[in-house]
Order: sequence, then C-alpha cells, then structure tokens
Amino acid sequence: MIRQRYEAMKKVGETYSLIRELSSTDGSDVGEPVLDRVMYGAEALPPLGKEYWWLLFFARDGEKPMQLMLTIFRKHGRKMLFNDKEMMLGEVKENMFQAVTAGWIYDGETLHDLGDTNATTEVRSEEKTVFSDISGRKMILGGTFPNYRLQVHGAIDLHIGDMNGIADKTAQGVFIPPFGVGWVDIFLDARGTVLEKTFRGTAHLQKVIGITPFGPFHWGRIVFENGFSTEFFGIKTGKESRRHFRTSLTFRDFRNDKVVTFDNPIMQIQKKEEGGRWIVQARDNDKEARIVLVSYSEKRYAIKGGGSQIYIEYAVIPEEFHLKVDGRVIDMNDVGKGVGTFEDAYGSPV
Repeated sequence: MIRQRYEAMKKVGETYSLIRELSSTDGSDVGEPVLDRVMYGAEALPPLGKEYWWLLFFARDGEKPMQLMLTIFRKHGRKMLFNDKEMMLGEVKENMFQAVTAGWIYDGETLHDLGDTNATTEVRSEEKTVFSDISGRKMILGGTFPNYRLQVHGAIDLHIGDMNGIADKTAQGVFIPPFGVGWVDIFLDARGTVLEKTFRGTAHLQKVIGITPFGPFHWGRIVFENGFSTEFFGIKTGKESRRHFRTSLTFRDFRNDKVVTFDNPIMQIQKKEEGGRWIVQARDNDKEARIVLVSYSEKRYAIKGGGSQIYIEYAVIPEEFHLKVDGRVIDMNDVGKGVGTFEDAYGSPV
C-alpha cells in the first residue's frame, strides 16, 4: 500500500513537472520530444486535474465553410455528468482509461452532432497513436510533427501536414502552485474526406493538461485565406462580463514566418444579439486590434462534477478585421476571407 501511494505521488509530481516545463517554454521553441510527450501521454491527475485532446478543422471554401471539432476529455474523479449523461472515469490499465469523446461537423449547411460517448481510450506513446471511439465509430489519431492522420470510421479521414505552407507548433502554460495549465498547439494543413465530401483546409491539434478549477473565459481562432491567422483568449470575471484578465492575442503570418503577440492586452469582448455578432477589441501599448465575428452555427456542452462548466462553440466568419502594429494597419483586404471558432465558456468552480 505504501509503495502504491509512493508511485501515485511520483506520477502526480511528473504531471506538475510537465506543466512547469510547458509554462517555461518560449512558444514555438518546443522540441518534438516534448511535443510527442504531451500529445501521447496519459497524465496522473490530482484533485482539480483535467486532460483533453482538442482537434479542430476549418475548410477554405464556401459561404459558410465546413468545420469540425472532436475532443477526448477526462478529469480527476470517478464520474461526471456530460450533457446530463453519467460518464465513468477510471483507469483500465496503464495508459488506458475511461473518458468522454464528443464532436460535431458543420458540413456547410447543417450541423451534425457526433454524439457524446463514454469511451475507453488508449494512448500508445511508442507508436505515437491515440485510440478511442465515438458513438460506436473507431477514432484514431496518430503521427508526429509535421505529419498526422485522423480517422473516425465512416465519417472522417484526414491527412494532416505541411501541404500549403502552414506548419507551426507552440507550447505554453501558466504555473502558480498548486494550480497550473500547460498545453501544446499544432497548426497544419489537412486534406481528405469528411462525411464523404472532399475536405481541404487547416488543422489545429491541441493537448491540454490542467490542475485548476472551472472558470469563465472566451477563446477564438480565425484562419484567413491569404495565409494569416489570429487567436485570442481572456478569462472573464463572470458569465456576462465584458472585461477580461490574463488575456492574450496572437496574429500569425505563415507565409513570412512572422508572429505578432499582444502581451496581456486590455481586452473587451461584447455580444450583439442582432445577427449573432461578437466584437473583440484589444490594446497593448502601440498595438490595437478589432475583430467582428458573425456566427452561423453553434453547439453547447455542459459538464458537472467537481464544479460545473458550460461550453458554447460558435462557427464564425469575420465581418471585420483591423490590426494596427508598427504604424501599419492590416485589414480584410490584406488577410482575405476567413473562418473560425469562437468559444464562450462559463460556470462554477464548485
């Protein structure tokens, strides 16, 4: 018994060490060994611990472009409610555990719910592969930077790689003991089939490890046709709050390998009911940004257990984009049409 407790504490210590390492990594300087360690690791989760894979894809074509999202989510504890369904959480054996899989596909006209599944998930680190299922369909994510493949039997088959000049990887984190969150992001192109339709677009693969209570926040990512993207994040003080703290905004120029970073900017995010618009404004010394997003589809997820959280995912297109940096203004004429996802999350930590 003492030996088992020692081993359990040791594994939790390794989770904290990993979060500490990610929080001290300078963005894109993350090496492939660390990237693979995070993507293909199953962490020991202490109280308030959470771990999830988040896989997001945007097509390039169409008035309302196709996009899809898949997640594998688990947290500390024996069970939780996910969309009012009881989900069991437990370790089957080393690197095999019970988790929640969920996802959706917007095909350009209709949102298809892939369902919520209490899935047995296996992580094979040596093979660089994650095996799971969603609503009875086998789900497999495998590969290493910059080449991956995602398959959901009968629904999704995507080859992910550096096919159109987009290839980037970053690691980030925040560590304030005993709390912390660390994550890696992978940005690449994707081609293949989704619901028997041809898909050509971009991929965002993310893996997150956190030891933190639930809380309200906004997050968004937009990909533009001319090789640019922008991503922003802000923690809210409450469900209806417009002002944010612990904020960030990044603008990427993949063609010229340049990144503009707003460091904890003053940020406001406001919802306009007319037309389903979200207005994002940020300012950081001499840098300013204004983004107006129009939503065309949405999906809601609810989690209860060790706190509660509501996630509302919006499929969006940018109606306005304005970035002022180094005395230059970049707007929609420069970046081209775009597509993205905006996330509104809120809940209670207890």
